[in-house]
Amino acid sequence: MADILVQNAVVEIAKAIGDSADGINYVSIVGQNMNSIVSTILNANKTTGPFASSSSGNATKCLCRLSEMCCISHCNCNFSGSGQSSTSTTGTTNVWRDGTVLEGGTPTVPAQTIVDQIVALETTGVLTKVYDTNVAQVKKDIYFSYLAFQGSTVDTDILQTWYGIGDGSGVETPGVRLSNTNFCKVCNQNWKYGEGPASTSWTVPAGASRVKFQVWGAGHGTNPGCCCGGQSFGTTGHYAELTMDVTPGESYSICAGCSCSRYCCSNDGSGFGCASGVTGPGICCLNADGAACYNSPCEDMQGMRQCFSLSNCRRWQNPYCTTSGPCFCGCGEYCFDNSCGTCGVIPVYPSCCTSDEACSCACGDRNAIEGIQQTFRGITGGGCLQNDNYGYHIRPPVIDSDTGLLFSDSCGCYCQNFDSGTCCGGCNGKDWSAHPGMGGAGTHIMGGTTNHKGDTGKAGMVQISWK
Repeated sequence: MADILVQNAVVEIAKAIGDSADGINYVSIVGQNMNSIVSTILNANKTTGPFASSSSGNATKCLCRLSEMCCISHCNCNFSGSGQSSTSTTGTTNVWRDGTVLEGGTPTVPAQTIVDQIVALETTGVLTKVYDTNVAQVKKDIYFSYLAFQGSTVDTDILQTWYGIGDGSGVETPGVRLSNTNFCKVCNQNWKYGEGPASTSWTVPAGASRVKFQVWGAGHGTNPGCCCGGQSFGTTGHYAELTMDVTPGESYSICAGCSCSRYCCSNDGSGFGCASGVTGPGICCLNADGAACYNSPCEDMQGMRQCFSLSNCRRWQNPYCTTSGPCFCGCGEYCFDNSCGTCGVIPVYPSCCTSDEACSCACGDRNAIEGIQQTFRGITGGGCLQNDNYGYHIRPPVIDSDTGLLFSDSCGCYCQNFDSGTCCGGCNGKDWSAHPGMGGAGTHIMGGTTNHKGDTGKAGMVQISWK
């Protein structure tokens, strides 16, 4: 990560040099060059950044707010993107992609923002008394000096406070494993079809001093319905992570839960997801429950409506609506009714129907990063239907274990569009691109097909990384 920052800084510096070609001789005016002025300011404020952090300048934007059920529902953390939809139909505008929720990305902080922050921190008045910092050339020189400082600093406080880089005792990035070389994953070989559990033990290897456990609970299966109707993508399992100090030789028990679902149809329940977790020295609780509500889409939606203080309604619809949209038939699926009009995009929404949750808690002096800020609830898929029963489903987000970002939606059916046909998704989507902890593929039935089956939820997983 530090190397990437340096490489990025070099590129930006090259551009800034071109922008600052005219130059101003600050030495002859104030006795020091701009690089010296800026580095003095930044070093004096190195523990109070971030100026260009991996969290878009706001260190509170991480997994934490996703743990609060009604906070998710009310979109107070912009969970569903402006309060309407967690994704656009093109899958490009949501907080899971722009670095707001998951800090694994490298969002760009505007140059003007950085200049404004540096000027505000300058207490001696050298910049503001001698030159108007609104002058374009002065702005360019300040930004150039910032980039030069960013590319050359080795200060651990700055690397940790601004960029989340450190020696293991500072901030680790939520969702991202500690090492891309020292890690392992525990899941059943046939996790895509819900099989599990996968259980094993893991012993801290020689030389390791810090470990990160990441836990995905198993997802919920889906049900197609046996007439015109279907179900959105199944609810994902909960997620939890715990980072703490360890000692070589310590042993931990690992379990990745199964999804106890089946290829069902209509009045057969689509099944639950089971919990995944870790036990061992220094862990009080590290558990991520599976998606375990029998009629998950409907009951989760009702839980969200309660958070909104809206009336109860058994329709699959935008939570602000109460009079239109397909109705629920039970067992998770909806039944399309030609008399029902569309009522806007249905956002992905949290698994609110049970008390199941995730926990992350260490015992003793483990220098641990723990608590509800390291967990979030499972999420149920949304979508939109028109009067003609055409529309799309939205796959709920899940953390990609390899990147710490939103799992790629370039394969399978993230935004599952349907405009004709009889059997979209369900068991036909069992081999779509997926990730442990996801729910089953969304289903959609047209033309009265009665032999289509749903999709199983995906089994859970535990990822261990260490350094």
